[in-house]
Amino acid sequence: MKATEKHRAIFGEIRSLAEEIPWTTGVSNMLEWLTWSTNDVLGITKTRYWKLIVKLSHDPSIRNGSIEEKEAFVKARLDALIKESERSGRYDKPSSSVASPREALRRAKYFSEDYLNKEFDIFWGLVSDAYLDQYYGQFISVQPGGSWYCHGNSGLFSCSTEISVMQMDNLSYNPDRNLLVANELKLGGQKNKDQILKYALMYHLLVERGFIDKGTRFVLFFIGDKPETPDWEALIQDELEYCRASTKSTLKEAMKPECVEIASGADYVSTSWSDLYDFNELYAVGLSAETQQVELKLIRGFNEALGAKAFFRANLDARSGSAQ
Repeated sequence: MKATEKHRAIFGEIRSLAEEIPWTTGVSNMLEWLTWSTNDVLGITKTRYWKLIVKLSHDPSIRNGSIEEKEAFVKARLDALIKESERSGRYDKPSSSVASPREALRRAKYFSEDYLNKEFDIFWGLVSDAYLDQYYGQFISVQPGGSWYCHGNSGLFSCSTEISVMQMDNLSYNPDRNLLVANELKLGGQKNKDQILKYALMYHLLVERGFIDKGTRFVLFFIGDKPETPDWEALIQDELEYCRASTKSTLKEAMKPECVEIASGADYVSTSWSDLYDFNELYAVGLSAETQQVELKLIRGFNEALGAKAFFRANLDARSGSAQ
């Protein structure tokens, strides 16, 4: 049995992006990320961790010691390394070293793009259809009233669709309005050199495998440190050149004419986290504290988490400095 089949047998599957995903799946997706990304738990990758233990156990001072002596030596050295790597300030620059649970949490909560992505997934899956209509409606034409279905990057998505060519961040699908928005979330990082064409390939496979309707409008929606205004068609041509120079089979698939056509026909939006924060503040003002209390708490909670991120605080400090 293939790994994807095992996953579907245990955790179930989706057969269309127009399927409601319980918000609790966002929590299990967070746990799934942690179980695979052990460096966010240990502070370093699992491979680096066991190599470190082996190296410590072969230290000249303990090489010929008993198992018990080696265990005590390794524990003492790991404890010292953990203590050395821990920071006392919330925004102190993290090191790439073995970490205590508290330090690992600090690094994830305030510095990790992946952690923010999972927070976004839970938030995006819980906000109302009216919220998404209004938010996306700032940038593209969206007829209100349709239903939105949101999917984060997870084993459920990849094993159901059997799409392994890329790791998307978040998809928002509105079958009533024939619209798919791919939310690409960034924390200061640059667009990957093959990202647009890989998204086009993903779209092509989703249509081909019946997960979205043929003819669905496709929007690539970038949220980052600041809005960008690139020449999108020029970027597609740059990606084509990059794919031509590569020997990877995935990139050969991504540069096929049908994928290039999808990329050229897509809509593109670039906005910032601070703009999303500001939108949330304005949107919350219009909510009733009595009848819309849940969404109000949801939005305020996400903004509190977003506003506490290291990159967000740094951007605020930079803006305050330039204003003086």
